[in-house]
Amino acid sequence: MTAANKPRSGPPEYSAVIPAFNEAESLPELVGRVDEVFRGGFGRNVEHEIIVVDDGSADDTQSVLVRLCSQYPQLRAVVLRRNSGKSMALMAGFALARGNVIVTLDADLQDNPEDIPALAESLATGFDLVIGRRQKRKDTLIRKLGSRLFNWAVRRAAGVSVRDMNSGFKIYKAEVIRNIAVYGQFHRFIPLLAHSYGFKIGECPVRNSPRRYGSSKFTTLRYQGLVDLLSLLFIHNYHLSPLHFFAKMSAVFVVPSASILMYFILRHVLAAIGIGGPYMITERPLLSISLTMFLIGINVLLTGFVCDFILH
Repeated sequence: MTAANKPRSGPPEYSAVIPAFNEAESLPELVGRVDEVFRGGFGRNVEHEIIVVDDGSADDTQSVLVRLCSQYPQLRAVVLRRNSGKSMALMAGFALARGNVIVTLDADLQDNPEDIPALAESLATGFDLVIGRRQKRKDTLIRKLGSRLFNWAVRRAAGVSVRDMNSGFKIYKAEVIRNIAVYGQFHRFIPLLAHSYGFKIGECPVRNSPRRYGSSKFTTLRYQGLVDLLSLLFIHNYHLSPLHFFAKMSAVFVVPSASILMYFILRHVLAAIGIGGPYMITERPLLSISLTMFLIGINVLLTGFVCDFILH
């Protein structure tokens, strides 16, 4: 990872963190608009810095950033040696952000920097993190339906009343990013992570513009979001007591199989003392199934013990 433009002394009031992957065409306009917002969009000149993280782009993003750094003293460019994903790009930007308030937005110009003051106003009403809820999204119908399904699943599973969890346009108090860590594709769940730490989450309507350059870097149908949600819910609910989860899973196998085994043993004992007629337990196929289920349940339970042992 390399960086250009060393920070000046004294932390700025705002930091804008922008992950970029093959967005050379949109960056000059985006950086100019973000800088202009901080210089006049708040009704005053706000001390700020702009951090653009080049996530291993294969186009001219790096050379464009070098040119922009000479044009905008507030701009700091970070270049990752390879494409590491949006989560790692955000974490690289967060590590360098010095502002008391951090804004994140995508580099494709679909987020409008002119909405930053509205997000900041919502943040000042008592929230720790405010999500820019995209109005009249300029995306395909399938992508919008997929997003609605994803947000519905998150609301039902996690109990967080957020209608646009996947929006990249957010504003945070600095303490939020100091307490969370995202990896893999967990950037979608930053609000859920913040909520699990007790931070207050809000939403603010923002405009959404059509993409003018290139194409989306994400596929329309992404099963990874569901898998990541399950992983996050497991970590959130059982990170201090994984054995509780594995015990519940073990019970699904052990309770019915043990009940069946007890029935077979009882019938066999009764038959041995002459009650109920002859009964050959070894001739029942259900015996093998029950024993297999019982052993699986015991293995699941032992896995929980190992996790608890490692944790504590």
